[in-house]
Amino acid sequence: MQTDSGFPHKGKLDYISPTLNQSTGTLAVRGVLPNPDRVLLPGFFVRVRVPFDHQENALLVPNVALGSDQAGRYLLVVNSENVVEQRKVETGPVEGDLRVIENGLKPDDRVVIAGLLRAIPGQKVDPQLQKIEASAAPTR
Repeated sequence: MQTDSGFPHKGKLDYISPTLNQSTGTLAVRGVLPNPDRVLLPGFFVRVRVPFDHQENALLVPNVALGSDQAGRYLLVVNSENVVEQRKVETGPVEGDLRVIENGLKPDDRVVIAGLLRAIPGQKVDPQLQKIEASAAPTR
């Protein structure tokens, strides 16, 4: 609250709206927290700090490498025989120009990030290895 220093009241979010209000830039959430002294009353405005999980050693790919179809998001990867495969992935948050891949990709997979229009699943390719530029990676 306005008179509090820091964030002395702790609680849990039990609902987060799936959509963002485009006109106001707000997201509706509902929190549940103990209020034994009844210091929080309906209609009060409060500051809220919501911690989120920081993923160590997350797999990051350029956002432009992601494709989508009716089945969901996918990446094109090159297997050990240099054949392009379409791999269904679960995406996470954005870190700069990169997207966290939460599931469906292994650390040693080779992801197609350039020439996406020429990479056709099932075709053999001559891959050119390229490191993701450090400027696109988040600084933490």
